[in-house]
Amino acid sequence: MARTVVLGCGGSLPPRTVGNDALAGPLGVDAATLAARTGVTTRHWVEPGIGPSDLAREATVTALAEAGLTTADVDFIVFATMTPDIAFPGSGCFLQRKLGAGTTPALDVRAQCAGFLFALVTADRLIQAGMAQRVLVAGGEVHSTALDCSPRGAGATPYFGDGAGVVLLGRGETPGLIASALHSDPDRYQRFWCEFPSSRNYPARMERSHLHEGRHYYVVDAEGLAEQAETTLAASITDVLAQAGVGPEAPALTIVHYLDPRVARRAAARAGLADARVVAPAETFGHVAGGGIPIALAQAVEAGRVGRGDLVCCVAFGAGLCWGAALLGL
Repeated sequence: MARTVVLGCGGSLPPRTVGNDALAGPLGVDAATLAARTGVTTRHWVEPGIGPSDLAREATVTALAEAGLTTADVDFIVFATMTPDIAFPGSGCFLQRKLGAGTTPALDVRAQCAGFLFALVTADRLIQAGMAQRVLVAGGEVHSTALDCSPRGAGATPYFGDGAGVVLLGRGETPGLIASALHSDPDRYQRFWCEFPSSRNYPARMERSHLHEGRHYYVVDAEGLAEQAETTLAASITDVLAQAGVGPEAPALTIVHYLDPRVARRAAARAGLADARVVAPAETFGHVAGGGIPIALAQAVEAGRVGRGDLVCCVAFGAGLCWGAALLGL
């Protein structure tokens, strides 16, 4: 029976890096305190005019080259993002145009930090249903243009970076997407959300008072979410490994995607994973919601850390609240 397999992957980070020293002054907190609060020391931010579809196009070029394919070989695009280029149409449509993909169907997935996993499972189902042969699954964000770089934003801004990654899926005989689990819980969404602009606000989607109050900026209760994130991430890892009938020693690499990389590593340890085989993306390039997992996977492939035949476990938790996990065979 044919399976959904990974044909290629690619990642793109903006060349501009922003360390904690650069943020310390505007945020009114010294660099050491920022690192101690967040576990993040540096992130990549775009220059003006760059959107997530621009970053995803660069990542797609790499993925197609790795697969030995061209844009013409892609027959569906699924784009995970919480920061689309514009309100609508979606970033998938923007990426489609920038790739010259003609009338290839393109859609966006909104599941925030777990969005790439939701998009991955969506793509797998499209392939298994015979609706597509090769699906480009993209995850990309430009957070930097929505961040509060004043003392008011010190609790959220340091976590976030920009970037994009893609995985090209197709049909084959070797295991690809082996197991997956997706979940959403809306009960505590206000711990990690962005309220405005809001279509439910009438007559304007945002009023001057909302702007002055900073209600268009991200709200992140990192301390309040930490225990739930750690427990949920660990349980998700255990779930997909159990589905596949393998133990914690089986994955060559596990990508644990959460805005605080220390929480991510504690979750991995709770699930019985060896720390040397764990990647917490925010450690090296900040939290890139929909893009963190595919960027980290592309980096691991490029560095030779994983290759054909290896198992990679990917797990994420974030706004929504949404979370999930997937076990991939490369």
